[in-house]
Amino acid sequence: MTTTTTSPAPVRRAPAPAGRGAVTDLTDHALLHRALRSGTRVVADALSGVALDEPCCPVRQRELVRWTTRVLAEVRAHAALRRGLEAALSRVVLPGGSPDPRRAGGDAALDSALARARQALPLFARDVSAGAPALAVALTDLADLVAARLDAEEDGVLPLVDEHVPAAERERLVRAARRSLPAGQALFTLPWLLDACHPAERVRVLRTASRPARTVLRFAGARHARTRDAVLGLPW
Repeated sequence: MTTTTTSPAPVRRAPAPAGRGAVTDLTDHALLHRALRSGTRVVADALSGVALDEPCCPVRQRELVRWTTRVLAEVRAHAALRRGLEAALSRVVLPGGSPDPRRAGGDAALDSALARARQALPLFARDVSAGAPALAVALTDLADLVAARLDAEEDGVLPLVDEHVPAAERERLVRAARRSLPAGQALFTLPWLLDACHPAERVRVLRTASRPARTVLRFAGARHARTRDAVLGLPW
């Protein structure tokens, strides 16, 4: 596999996958879940293609690194939030907070995939040929694990959290998770979330967005679109 400076061949852009319910604002957990599913899968598929000799010019390489870095940060933050919510739920529903061994095993697998992706990313940033195979495997594993964990959250954990954990505690945990993100993350996250909306949802989401969020979207939206297209292999 070699790095080339020619423009990648255009590929079809997949539509945002359907979520389990329509969203109305940028803070809706259904929208974040949809973005996490698509964000991890898109970059896993892109790196798998590069590992199999799909063209990867320097611009695409740079934007793959940027996208992967930001998505990994979101996965880490969401994992921390989920653990906080599960701990809060255990204190209410299971006095003593007894952990579920199956959940602990899932956390270990997710942490391992995250660690492998973080280790492979700097090598890919330096050398596409050397770094793409290991990064593709780690990101594919991560995308599978993220999808499985989100399914479990939606089917079991979140309804119980909504029922038993006070809203103030949920909001505190969300704020703590967002504070763990790196500086400038919102410039990626907000347009990334909006990009995961279906057309009708975009209208509602933009209508309910705060003024600061709309400012970020105006400022960063075009930049995010270029990053997304480069990740997908479309001309810059």
